[in-house]
Parts: sequence; structure tokens; C-alpha cells
Amino acid sequence: MIKASVILPCFNKARLLPLSLAGFTNQSESPKDFEIIVVDDGSTDGTARVVRQRTRLNLRYLRKPNAGPSSARNHGIAHALAAILIFSDPDMIPCPDFIRSHVVHHPPGSRNAVIGGKKDVLAQLPWWMPRWPFVALATGLHGRFPRRSRIVLSLLLRAFSTRPLIREPQLSREFGSLDRLLLPFSVPEPPPDLQQLAIPWVFLLSGNFSIRSETLQQSGAFDETFRGWGLEDIELGYRLHKHGVQFIYERAALSYHQVHAFSPSRNNAALAVNLQRFIAKHPCREVALHEAYLAGDISLERYDALVRHSQLEPAVAGKPREPI
Repeated sequence: MIKASVILPCFNKARLLPLSLAGFTNQSESPKDFEIIVVDDGSTDGTARVVRQRTRLNLRYLRKPNAGPSSARNHGIAHALAAILIFSDPDMIPCPDFIRSHVVHHPPGSRNAVIGGKKDVLAQLPWWMPRWPFVALATGLHGRFPRRSRIVLSLLLRAFSTRPLIREPQLSREFGSLDRLLLPFSVPEPPPDLQQLAIPWVFLLSGNFSIRSETLQQSGAFDETFRGWGLEDIELGYRLHKHGVQFIYERAALSYHQVHAFSPSRNNAALAVNLQRFIAKHPCREVALHEAYLAGDISLERYDALVRHSQLEPAVAGKPREPI
């Protein structure tokens, strides 16, 4: 019996998917012990052709009409054969110990949500630009404009034809060479004692986490009303936290995120809609404060302290809240 089902939703990411699948081909865990479920959410870019070329994986390809990432992940959940579910994305390249590092935290009867590590890597760049100046440029931009550097990089990748910097044979020969292409864009790393936070759920991202199927069923899967980009995973994490699930950060379950072009205006618009949906669905202070956290108005430490204060001293009528 297989140990884990990897659920990989995909919408028009055929250029990024090959490196992701190549990473799963090079796992320390036997290919017989896990399955990959690629859920094609109505792609129009040849995703099916990429999947058909993979013969060394225990891989299933499911195609459905486009309905957003939450719907795609739920479709994969419904078809998963294993008791352990691992969630990844087509732009994520798993390290060789990825599967093993997730599975070890899910013995029968456990109720854990395991969050893996993430690094951003430059997998492509404009055809005319040498690698080193581009990495230096991106790093310098991030140092001066940390909230805008990713947008600038995306505009460059959208404006010019690109060439790949990482090729599949490289992953099997020298996976560690990816560290030479690192970019400084990754989200903050969770603390080792993640469960000690009052808000561990803010670190649950759908591109790299795992959970037992029966634990997910108890809280419900992804909310499919979150259709655009952002917060469908955070909202699930919040529900898992409220159901008493333990959060674990496993740095060894590392994935490399292929930085790629995106639409900042479309993402920001979707995030704004999903944020209001999140707040309306869970009308409590810890969720309301998430807006200030996303905007950078409060730090993680301040966010955690405010939530702890709310839990220790619930507000009563007429008593003002502690200011942000």
C-alpha cells in the first residue's frame, strides 16, 4: 500500500511542471510508496503532454473544468489512495528527502499539519542576460525595495523571452546546485517551536504541507468559494488550528519555488476579495488582525502577542481593545 498521495493542482504551468515532476522522480523514498496526482484545472498550454512523458512515476492525471485551486485540490483529495496527503504546486521543486520528511510525522492516530521549508530559486531569466548580474540585480532590488522587488522581477520575466537555468539532469546529478540560484524572496521561515505560537496557522501554505486524510476530513477541505489567488490555504490552516491540529515545521521537507512572471494587479485584486471573505467567514479578532499583518503594519511577534492578549483577557462590552 502506498504511504502518501501528492496532490499537485495545475493551471497553465506546463513550462514549470517538468522540473517539479523531475524532483519527484529523484526521491529517496521508493516510487512505489507514493503517488502523484496532477489535477489539470482546465489548462490550455499542453499540461497533459508534459504529464504523459513521465513514465518513471506512479502518476495519475485528472482533468476538470477550471474552477480555481481550491476546487482542484479538493478534486485530488477525493481521488487520493493514501492515508497521508502531501500538497505541492507545479512551480515547486521538491528536494530528494521531501516525501520521507513529510511521512515520518504522520504515524497512525496522529493529528499533525506538517509545513515544509521553502526557498525561491531563479529557474529562468531573459534570454539576453547572464545569470550572475540578474541574481545580483534581484538581490540588490530586494535589499532596497523588499515589498516591490518581486514585482520588478516579474515584469522583466514577462517583457522578454526567457531561457531555462535549471535542467532536469542537473537535479539528479547535483541537486544542491540549486542553492547557487537562490533569490531572497521567500516568506519568513516558521520558528522551530511553531506550535508554541498562538497563530501557527499563518504559516500553512498550500505549496508545501501535509496532513492525514481523516484529520482533514474532520475540519473540512479547501473552501471553494476562495477562487482567486491567496488565503485559501491560510483559511484552511485557521480551521485546522481550531480543531486542535498540531502544527509542525519540518525544514528538511524542502521545496524550491521557481520564481516566475505573474500579474500583480490580478493577484492583489483576488487577495483583497479573499481577505474580506476570510474575515466575514470567521468574525473574530485574530482573523481581523490578519489584514494588518499582511499589510506589514504589525510584525509576527506583535500579531502573536495581540492574539494571546485577546485569549487571556476577552473583550467585554464598553472595554476598549488594546490598540495595534
